Amino acid sequence: MRPMTLIAAAAAVSFGIGHLALAQSSEPAEMTVIQKDIDFEPKEVRIRVGGQVFFVNEDRFGHNVFSETAGGEFDVGRQAPNSRIGVPFRRAGTFAVMCRIHPRMAMQIVVQ
Repeated sequence: MRPMTLIAAAAAVSFGIGHLALAQSSEPAEMTVIQKDIDFEPKEVRIRVGGQVFFVNEDRFGHNVFSETAGGEFDVGRQAPNSRIGVPFRRAGTFAVMCRIHPRMAMQIVVQ
């Protein structure tokens, strides 16, 4: 068996450390946002790239959660009371989220 060259060894160590850092991201893979009293709680969530935010409607009426922020656009449509909808985030960025039915509802999702 051939001995590993110094460059190959350094590349292997760098590659391993990079993957270790990704695996140990401090941001969670999932977060839950509650819609209640015509508001979002919390007002900001942080997740890792590839993570998912679940929107839970605890109001007695529908909501329509959406974002038009470039790279993170989504629209869940009319969300019925007592329902839970997950939205995946595949890109890093800060995404403004609102409700089409209740324009004063606003929050942000930070994806790192």
